[in-house]
Amino acid sequence: MSYEKIGFIAPSTCLSIKEKPVLNRTARFLKQALGVEEPYFSPHLFSSDAEIDHVTAPVEARAEVFKKAIRELDLIISVAGGTGAEDLVRKIDRKDLRIIRDRHPLFVGFSDFTFLLNEIYYACRLPVIYFPSLKVGKGDFRNLLALINGDEILYRGATWLTPPPPRRFSGIPLGGNLSTFVNFLNRGVPPKFNWKRHILFFEDIQVDVEDLHRLLAALRRHNVFAGIKGIVIGSVSPPGRNSSSKRPPKDAVRFILSYLADIIKERRRQGRPLPILTVSNFGHDIRRNRMAVPIGGHVTISRSKRISFRLKKRGSAKLSDG
Repeated sequence: MSYEKIGFIAPSTCLSIKEKPVLNRTARFLKQALGVEEPYFSPHLFSSDAEIDHVTAPVEARAEVFKKAIRELDLIISVAGGTGAEDLVRKIDRKDLRIIRDRHPLFVGFSDFTFLLNEIYYACRLPVIYFPSLKVGKGDFRNLLALINGDEILYRGATWLTPPPPRRFSGIPLGGNLSTFVNFLNRGVPPKFNWKRHILFFEDIQVDVEDLHRLLAALRRHNVFAGIKGIVIGSVSPPGRNSSSKRPPKDAVRFILSYLADIIKERRRQGRPLPILTVSNFGHDIRRNRMAVPIGGHVTISRSKRISFRLKKRGSAKLSDG
């Protein structure tokens, strides 16, 4: 697919005006690399709603921009996280979803945009990209552009928390920001995934062990761990601490292993062990080699911790969950 029209939207929290040069640099990079016309910029990128100042505009205005974007743009980039993306889900109707399925626009976003990325994959069976779109250094840009163009991109994991698998394994990436992903699942009628086909990637910020307990308990309630093919853990930083360290804090790792001990043991007994890998370049405030995860795409992880992503499985014209 060619990406002739690209645009930047703000479904959640606005950018600081100080970030305008960064936005313009990213837009310029993509324009030159993709050979496209001038990008579209949502009118709400730097604004705050008068009534709810942590979002960019009333939900009706944000939904109007989103509906325009899916009808006119080929590459749609969310500029910031924060909160508010979930509001748009109740404004997206069957006609909008049909347009997304027919046109195949590619969505890129991070943090709070986790909700919409997983919703679009779930409802339309199209791959999307979890990536902090304005944090683009030269290496990050090469990886993002390669992924957009359908090429393979490679990363290296940090530490196996469980015995490494005997051979490489592949699946469909899911997840993003853990708090938001859990909120995506916690609905009156939860989305139903074939977890056995998926590999869960998660990171989070400003969560302590009690928060982590609640989040993992919710995933257990949704039967994620009983079926998921593997887990990749990025930065999970507690309140008051940034997440730029090389690995998740020891408290988080210790708790995750303790909380999942019975599941790890049962999965091993069943002959289908649950591999859990940490990575050092996935999460908030990461400064180098930021990981771009194609949710709904394809990932292969080797025993040697080599991680290979593609937007689509090689030779696959269309992805489906089954």
